[in-house]
Amino acid sequence: MYWQAFRAAPEALVVLDAAGVVRLASSAAESLFDRATADLVGRRVEDLLISDPRAALPAADGGDEAVYTTSAIRRPDGAELPVDVRLRTLPGDPSGLVVLAVDDQGSGGLSRASLEHRLARMRQAGEEQGQALGDVILNQERERARIAAGVHDDSLQVITAAMLRLQHLRRRLREPRNLELLGKLEDSLALAADRLRRLIFDFRPPKLSSDGLAAATQDLLDGLAQDHSLDVHLENRLQEEPPLPTRLLLYRMLQEAVANVAKHADADECRVILGDRDGGYLVRVVDDGVGTEHVETDFETPAGHLGLILMRERAALARGWFRISSSPGSGTTVTFWVPRGADLQSKGGA
Repeated sequence: MYWQAFRAAPEALVVLDAAGVVRLASSAAESLFDRATADLVGRRVEDLLISDPRAALPAADGGDEAVYTTSAIRRPDGAELPVDVRLRTLPGDPSGLVVLAVDDQGSGGLSRASLEHRLARMRQAGEEQGQALGDVILNQERERARIAAGVHDDSLQVITAAMLRLQHLRRRLREPRNLELLGKLEDSLALAADRLRRLIFDFRPPKLSSDGLAAATQDLLDGLAQDHSLDVHLENRLQEEPPLPTRLLLYRMLQEAVANVAKHADADECRVILGDRDGGYLVRVVDDGVGTEHVETDFETPAGHLGLILMRERAALARGWFRISSSPGSGTTVTFWVPRGADLQSKGGA
């Protein structure tokens, strides 16, 4: 997924290792350097540029601020193309990787044709990325629906049949000890059936399609309150219901955020706010729990929280953003935003 996003970037991006050898290149870099990826990856930067732009980097670790310099591309036909280069090291990366963003200088800056070409590439990349988002979300939901149907039609039916047989067996038993053991077995089967029904609900909450995001979120919070004895509150400020693909995306992110409250927060209260902002949908999940090591950033995710990483990835794929704010003893706030532009229609229905 990250590789696809890198390849689709509108800029000509090149990743160099510590030895100055190209390890990754975006599709836009192929066009600018006039070389296929196979002819870029594995080459030394000196073969592609007349000077090594890494010389502009500070000798010591200067943080993650971008550094700007100029150079020229060595074209395969021997011609040289003046370019601007923006360099950035990866914070905390011990391997020494450097990301180059290379721009054609043109004459007196980027030419009109170059700017129009770049805008066209950006629009195309955005459309392709948005369509990929819709396809991923809808395919995931189809798979969840298939699994839920399989659980309902197979596993739950088997458990129901087993419970009926136990009822027949109960009528034949007389020993109190045997009846007690049978009762425990019936309780275990009932618990398994209840968990399977909860799994079906989690895979395909019925209200999400029929009643909307707020109704499905309220059911999610009611389950949290029942299972963990929390006070829950929902503020629905949405002016209109998001289309189904975006609704599914927001709900899955909400589901993960609420699950984190249940697992990690040790909270007494959880509040969810649904709203509109800046031409998109804003969701905030707030708890008053134990919090975590001070975090207040768009870029970092606490170690060990795979769910939060996946939430950030989903938001980025939708061209939105994800933020987490937390400190010890002060609870945690998870906020994410998805633009209305990510509202894609299904090719084949959900």
